[in-house]
Amino acid sequence: MKTYEAKTEEEVIQLACQDLGVTPEQLNYEIIEEKKGLFSKKVVIECYTEDMIREYLESFVRKTLTNMEFEVETISYIQNDRIYCNVNTNNNSILIGKNGVILRALNFIAKNAVNNTFKKRVELSIDINGYKESRYKKMTSMAKRIGKQVLRSKVDVKLDPLPADERKVIHQVISEMDSHLKTESKGEGKNRFITISYVE
Repeated sequence: MKTYEAKTEEEVIQLACQDLGVTPEQLNYEIIEEKKGLFSKKVVIECYTEDMIREYLESFVRKTLTNMEFEVETISYIQNDRIYCNVNTNNNSILIGKNGVILRALNFIAKNAVNNTFKKRVELSIDINGYKESRYKKMTSMAKRIGKQVLRSKVDVKLDPLPADERKVIHQVISEMDSHLKTESKGEGKNRFITISYVE
């Protein structure tokens, strides 16, 4: 977050945009102080850009993992309003954890840090050495295989419990496959699972 001050809202936005090298459309801001006196006027804004969020996320991940004595490299990009941060470390498997449990915890902590800092719900995804990407590919091919099986047999299939992001992949794949297929999430917390069903 950065703070800027000028006499009018228009001037302060122009000042912030010039300093940050962005257009007014790319600037997210909030007026935190406004004075409209006879002799003195003042508008103070607190603002940020998507790039500032991306840089903060990378810095947060690097700092967190370096404090845990991991050597890390990060690279991030923005796509479809979501920030992706890919991490490579000297010990990928420890940071991924069994079935990605530690990676999910890192995502949760980073998301809360970003949301609290920028006072906004930010969609982000942290991956370690392409683990999530390969999991999503596996989920996609599994969903297609089971979807075809359900279409043939017309018998419902209950999948093992999966994390929310992997369930989302399966819901999407099945919804695009055939209008006779439907998915439903059931269960609570880490026991939440998907059922793929045939509908007439």
